[in-house]
Amino acid sequence: GAWYSDISPDGYEIECGCHIWSYAPKVYNFIENELGIALHPFQPNAVFVGNNFKLPYSLKNSVDSYRFLFKNLVLFRWNELHGLVKNPVVQFKLIGKKNRYPKTGSPELIRALRQRIEKYPNINFITNTEISQIEIRDKIKLHAENASYETNVLFITSVSKINLIKTVDFQITISPRRVDYIHLLVRLDKPLNKRISYWRLISDPVVHRITDISYQTEFQENLLLVGIKEEAFKKLQKTDLVNAVQHLLVKHKLTQKNHKLECLKTHIYPTFYIDMETREKINSFHPNLNLLHSTDLMYGIHYLLQDEGMI
Repeated sequence: GAWYSDISPDGYEIECGCHIWSYAPKVYNFIENELGIALHPFQPNAVFVGNNFKLPYSLKNSVDSYRFLFKNLVLFRWNELHGLVKNPVVQFKLIGKKNRYPKTGSPELIRALRQRIEKYPNINFITNTEISQIEIRDKIKLHAENASYETNVLFITSVSKINLIKTVDFQITISPRRVDYIHLLVRLDKPLNKRISYWRLISDPVVHRITDISYQTEFQENLLLVGIKEEAFKKLQKTDLVNAVQHLLVKHKLTQKNHKLECLKTHIYPTFYIDMETREKINSFHPNLNLLHSTDLMYGIHYLLQDEGMI
């Protein structure tokens, strides 16, 4: 969904959603070595932003890791600590960590994947195809509206709209929870007063994240991607949303009141989350059916590589 690319008014390939790749050095190295993508630290750092503070994005993972460790030590939950070192989410290094990202953003990943896959004539890369059901017999069959596909082994994610998995004797009915992620593509008449990379807003009632993607146009265009909270998007008119974004930028001294702000596009990404009980059923359903529970790209790749013994 949010990973496909868009075209800016001046013809540059740009991102459609606010992205950040979590701190995962082994995965960074894999991407650089296998896909030939040079990754660069965010400049400036990605941050969590509250009303009166800014917290480095990577530092929050460290704080959460220490909280997790001490909580389970105090409660004697030894089983919870098993595998702690191998968990990519757990980070105890307080300083020096840098989130890294392709120089021209996520479209660079898409291009590299396509180029890599094109080298292998036996691999098909199919997009914009909604799989509704999985049927398992001698092979695993995927059912779409106007097509079906067969495979021996299947990996799916816990963010899926699949509604039924069945064999001859048994089936799992899935009712995923839908969340809409809304991103506005915003153009400014002049650059921000100071550069930002990725901001995650903690307490704003309308905006939950902002990414400055001007660098993806070689700074020829002043473009922001603004993540809007679903409740606010449903309640407010487009003009009110734009005014709320402008107020936020002025409040944090990123713009002045005389900055002109224009909303070019609205992207809505319906996302479907499978609950934990259903995930457990799926993972015990068939040995060749694998569900990967990760809504984070870097951690998802980490677990796949770990399962294959590559890291």
